[in-house]
Amino acid sequence: MIQEFLRTVPLFRELDDDELTQILMVGMVKRYPEATHILVEGESGGRLHVITEGEVRISKDVPGVGEEALSILRSGDFFGEVQFFDGGPASAHAIAHSDCEILSIPHVEVEGLIRSRPGLAAKFFWAFGRTLAGRLRETNSRMATLLAISRTF
Repeated sequence: MIQEFLRTVPLFRELDDDELTQILMVGMVKRYPEATHILVEGESGGRLHVITEGEVRISKDVPGVGEEALSILRSGDFFGEVQFFDGGPASAHAIAHSDCEILSIPHVEVEGLIRSRPGLAAKFFWAFGRTLAGRLRETNSRMATLLAISRTF
C-alpha cells in the first residue's frame, strides 16, 4: 500500500518498482499523535521525513513572540531535508499538526543506496532539486512581500 502511495509523491514518482522497494527497505513508518514534536530545532537526526497521512507544522521559535508557523505540510510533502543533506541540526521544529503517519528515511542508508545505484540517485536528486527550487521561489516571493510591507512602516 505504501509503495502505491510513493508513486504519487513527486520525489519518488520516477522510481521503478525495484527502486521504490529499496527505499522502503531502509525507511521506517511511524505514527505521531497531534501536537507531538517530530523534529526539534537544533537537534540532530539525519532523516528525510515523508508525510503519508495527516499534516505537519514547520515552525521556528521567535524570541518575544513564541512559536511562529512557517508552513503546514500535507500528505506527499517531505521535511528534514536540510539536516538530511548537510548532517547539521534541524533548522526548524516539525510538529504533528494532526494525527499523522511519517515515513522516515535515514541519511546513511540513502547514501549507501545512492552510491550503489546511480540511476536511482539521478532520479531522486532531479526530483529533489525541482522540489527545492519551488520552495526557494516561494521563499523569495514571501521575502519580497515582507520587505515591501516593512518599508510601509
